[in-house]
Amino acid sequence: MIFLAGATGYTGKFVVDAFVSAGASVRCLARETSRTGDLARVGAAVVRGDLEHPEDLAASLAGCEALVSAAHIRYAPALIRMCREAGVRRVVLLSSTWRFSRVRTPEVEAVVAGETAVETSGLEATVLRPTMIYGPGDDRNVSRMRAYLRQHRVMPIFGSGERLVQPVYVADVADAVVSVIGRSGTVGRAYEVAGAHPMTYQEMVDALVRAVGRTVLKIYIPLFLAVPMIRLCGRVAGRLPVTVDQVRRMGEDRAFDISEAVRDFGFAPRGFEDGLREAMRLNGEDEV
Repeated sequence: MIFLAGATGYTGKFVVDAFVSAGASVRCLARETSRTGDLARVGAAVVRGDLEHPEDLAASLAGCEALVSAAHIRYAPALIRMCREAGVRRVVLLSSTWRFSRVRTPEVEAVVAGETAVETSGLEATVLRPTMIYGPGDDRNVSRMRAYLRQHRVMPIFGSGERLVQPVYVADVADAVVSVIGRSGTVGRAYEVAGAHPMTYQEMVDALVRAVGRTVLKIYIPLFLAVPMIRLCGRVAGRLPVTVDQVRRMGEDRAFDISEAVRDFGFAPRGFEDGLREAMRLNGEDEV
């Protein structure tokens, strides 16, 4: 039995499906307010609880061999406490390649703190760090860019557009979790999980433009202008689809070496355009 935290989140649902497809029994932690119909349909058990208040959650791990978390890595201390109280030793947690950002935001610091808690936990832990996750449905990343391009003829690009990115398809992340869980050689390790090949941000936008069949004018905005512009627009218009921290990260390469993941647990991610076609097919979107 696998205990899964974060099962109702975007990535978590795919992790549940991957474990069920592999023949594993899954028990999912969900808040009282979370919808769990999809979990029930695939045969996953559901227990109610909240990682913000983990005091009484250890009992929900009874009979479980391992804990997997697709929740934010900031919840690592709560998950570690649960495992210690329940006697569960094996854990696999999803973190983020934000871990390596030079833009030291509260989000980045939370990722670093969460990973530090795992490293010092004494548990048999493996950490997976996905890059930008995309796939069918609302992935909050590529799907929203695609929707924007369907509606607009102008695409702002912050910075040169030449920085590297390496988006990873959500099902590939889920398969990585399943592959890692039974491999003792991954204990005590952290792995970057990214798409098959890096590309420039501009190349990613071009692939999306081709997929939706639009002609788009790309407007390049230097970062030294983009950051104050986003701050000002945020004050005037309220919540924007892009944050200052995200814009600042446009000045960083976000591509990573996946060779250790390939070697240690057979990670075999698909290329971006292949994943994009699959996501659009599952969404019922027309691809040009």
